[in-house]
Amino acid sequence: MIGRRGLLAGAGTAISFRAMAQAGTAGKTLTYGQRKAVNALDPSHGSFAGYPAGYEAALCLYDRILDFDAAMNIVPGIAEHWAIADDLLSATLTIRPGVKFHDGTDCDVAAVKFNLDRLIDKQRTTTNRPLWDPLGSIETPDAHTVVIRLKSPFSQLPNSLAHGSAALVSPAAVAQFGETGIAQHPVGAGPFKLAGFTPGQELVVEAFDGYWGGKPAADRIAFRYIPEAATRVSALRVGSVDVIDNVSVPLVGPLKADDNTRIIAVPGLRPIGCVINLTREPLKDLRVRQALNLAVPVATIAEKLFLGYARAPDSPLAFNTQGYHSVSALVHDPAKAKALLAEAGYGSGGKTLSLVFNVSVGLFPNDVAVGEIVANALGQAGVTAQINKVEGGAYWDTLRQDAANLKWDIAIFGFNPSNASGLYHLNSLFRSNADDAAKPDVWNVGRYRNPHVDALLDKANTAPNRAQQDVALAEAQGIVWQDAPYIWLQINETITAVRKSVTGVEVWPIVFTNTRRATV
Repeated sequence: MIGRRGLLAGAGTAISFRAMAQAGTAGKTLTYGQRKAVNALDPSHGSFAGYPAGYEAALCLYDRILDFDAAMNIVPGIAEHWAIADDLLSATLTIRPGVKFHDGTDCDVAAVKFNLDRLIDKQRTTTNRPLWDPLGSIETPDAHTVVIRLKSPFSQLPNSLAHGSAALVSPAAVAQFGETGIAQHPVGAGPFKLAGFTPGQELVVEAFDGYWGGKPAADRIAFRYIPEAATRVSALRVGSVDVIDNVSVPLVGPLKADDNTRIIAVPGLRPIGCVINLTREPLKDLRVRQALNLAVPVATIAEKLFLGYARAPDSPLAFNTQGYHSVSALVHDPAKAKALLAEAGYGSGGKTLSLVFNVSVGLFPNDVAVGEIVANALGQAGVTAQINKVEGGAYWDTLRQDAANLKWDIAIFGFNPSNASGLYHLNSLFRSNADDAAKPDVWNVGRYRNPHVDALLDKANTAPNRAQQDVALAEAQGIVWQDAPYIWLQINETITAVRKSVTGVEVWPIVFTNTRRATV
């Protein structure tokens, strides 16, 4: 056995600032003003909608089988020890004794099996399938041990067990509230238990005195939906809330100048780019895709639009992702872009390349402004990019269509590897779909297909150690980078702001702000 230890103005704005102040920071209550609303809190059905607010609340309500620290190293959770077989076909977990769910029932080996069986079941857990499809069956040979049998070698199993969807729900609560009702009546084994929940507006949790890890620092945490960025900032500055997320770059300066607030900025693991629809004949030409990349001033976007709170990528993976390997710096060369387009038959007397460009509204950092810069830069290279703005709530459906119903040529997109694994990232975006005419298997919405990359991802999945896995991942990153299935853009920092009286807030590079160890 190989031991693995430690590797690796909506509803909210209707509340007046005075009312928020009265309810917000009394005693040791921490109030977190979130850009997105918490709507559901079941790790299986719906997986903590909305994103990322639901996951952030779940970090307080639930414990997971394994866990991440703030640097995304894997550490013990409900499983205090774990070991992966040399052939990567099984894992043995030692479950922490004496853990209780908030309803007083045992969080034991039977509860762990119950939760893993829910995750394996595709009818219950429709999302996060790459994390759970490799699991075959769960055994509980004694009162302290869980054995996971895998269908095929799966090197990133520990990352799956630390992922947010591995949160453990009380089986008794599922029996009481039902498979769908548990989403509004969450019962976990984390440091906080449910105190009140108005889906779409506010969630309040309170310290769980029976928590195995000791009573948490805060007595209560209120997760409050405040969609407008300026409203969140105002609420923080007057003390109505203690923490806010998704601080836009122009608002960083005023918050830094405020004696009562401070900024926490962490480089993220989510590269932003424009996915290229490879079912379109002109975009199948590598010269065209290379030209699109050469036309866009990515360094300018990072430095000028994001004022240094972003970096231009040099690989399909973000810099701090597990398995990241530097490939090459991006180059802005409009003249070479025009030359490549001319070789492909566009511009300079040839036909004009016209693209439909889907841009989300409010889904990614400064997405509309980034889209306008990209469209303008492409225009200067002789490419017409017609921007089609799509509201955030509808955006995912425009991407995840069958090939016949794709209405875009390029589209802004960013994948967040929320288990910190570069292998998970590459598998999700660049592994060939089983059928490119159907809806994508995961997030390969552009229909990228390279058998050599598929083989390298298979090799990484079955590699017996991280060193061999990383060799395969490095080669895969190089091939994908040169194939240019995206217009690569920027990697943003995740920016959160807190009152200076607040301690213990962790900003994770997977875009989550974790308040479970925070206090006022």
